[in-house]
Amino acid sequence: MSKLYNCAFGCFIVLSATFSTIARADEVLITLQSGDVIRGTLISDANGVVEIKHPNLGDLKIKRDAITKMVPAPAVPTEPTEPTAKTTPPAPTDAAAATTATPPAAEGSQPAKPLDVLGILQTAPPAEDPNAPKWKGQIELNATFVSAENTQLDLRAAAQATRETIDDKLKAYAEYYLRTLANSGSSGFGDVTDNNLLTNVTYDRFLNPTKWLWFGKTQYQYDVNQGWENRIQGWGGIGYRFYEDPKGFSLTGKVGLGATHEFGSIDTTQPNGYAEIALAWQISDRQKLNFSTYISPDLANIENFFVQTRLEWSMKLDIFSGLSLVTGLRDDYQSQPSDNGTGNDFRGYAGLKLEF
Repeated sequence: MSKLYNCAFGCFIVLSATFSTIARADEVLITLQSGDVIRGTLISDANGVVEIKHPNLGDLKIKRDAITKMVPAPAVPTEPTEPTAKTTPPAPTDAAAATTATPPAAEGSQPAKPLDVLGILQTAPPAEDPNAPKWKGQIELNATFVSAENTQLDLRAAAQATRETIDDKLKAYAEYYLRTLANSGSSGFGDVTDNNLLTNVTYDRFLNPTKWLWFGKTQYQYDVNQGWENRIQGWGGIGYRFYEDPKGFSLTGKVGLGATHEFGSIDTTQPNGYAEIALAWQISDRQKLNFSTYISPDLANIENFFVQTRLEWSMKLDIFSGLSLVTGLRDDYQSQPSDNGTGNDFRGYAGLKLEF
């Protein structure tokens, strides 16, 4: 009977240890690129997003590219307890006796380190909220001046601001081209051969944990060489992230519907379709290649459509943080240009970009 009891007790100990390990199997320690460490229960790990349940902060979504390491969480350390065999002395009757009765701390002993809200020893500041919005900005300047038989000035300036969270992304972009040409000896810069302003705002809402998204985009363009001179466009629709790796290769497609209003020397409004493909390739830590193209056909006249294509390469410089060389191509094509308008506008540029 004693042997049977000992066997059952041993089995109980083994099963308890096994279930304890399984209960902790889903607990993980996540180390972020900032160096912060987060402890929580793993919920899902799919489509580049890790979701955990934190005991204090609730459900958290963290982008995979923001994580440097994710390992099973060890048991939370606890402070050793005093032996229970010692008899607790009687409480003192006055304050003086209380002071005398309290034994001093042992010489050279260190106070126990408190545990932080993450359940680990306080070795680093509390982790930042991975769901907090992240802002990025950049400005570009490309200019060329030639004074020979003719005097020529080519100027391009661009700026971009991006706000991104785990669930959405907002991007505002503006780009301006100016080109003048004059005969040598004439005053001023002469004739303006290109005067073009392009601005747009794009909002993407990610339908996590799937790869789908929905988007909205508005755009304004001014072009002195087009009959319409001013063009306002707006679209909305759905998109799909075919592949997403910010440290490598990303591919996204979008389709939708919208409208275009042109005004200036002409005044027209027509419904439009929209289809876009965007590719980003992080060639190395310093080099990046971006390609995008979209087509917007007139739904009332399918033979009339507008296509904008862009290819840009950039390389970070070591001499200054955030400063890059940038070169790119942009092509605007209108299948049926208005009177006095050009069907194809091709622009190339090279210069500097500052990211912050």
